[in-house]
Amino acid sequence: MATKFGNLLREIRHTHAELLKDMADKLGVSPAFLSAVETGKKSIPAGWESSIAKAYRLDAMECEKLRTAIDQSAKSVSIDLAHQSAERRGVAVALARQFDQLSDTQLEMIKKSLFVTTNRKKDM
Repeated sequence: MATKFGNLLREIRHTHAELLKDMADKLGVSPAFLSAVETGKKSIPAGWESSIAKAYRLDAMECEKLRTAIDQSAKSVSIDLAHQSAERRGVAVALARQFDQLSDTQLEMIKKSLFVTTNRKKDM
């Protein structure tokens, strides 16, 4: 079963009248690997967001749709904390440790906080 990301990739292929092999060639991977990513059997490689956006000349709205699909399809997240302050490392680790126990209300509060911060940065 395809992930949201996989469904979006298929949509992009169909829009550009391409086969799985054509997209795999553009991304520098085998068709089998691309298929495994689409179905969630393999993780979405780092850098694919920009590679896909560039290869298919996606506009801002399409890039946002791609980013959302990646976010909703990701199986894991890795954060490089090497150059972060102790406080930032602590927050990241605490969030990861408690993530499974967060209520829907707490998640919604975090989500709203992140989007408010993100939108403010875009407006600046």
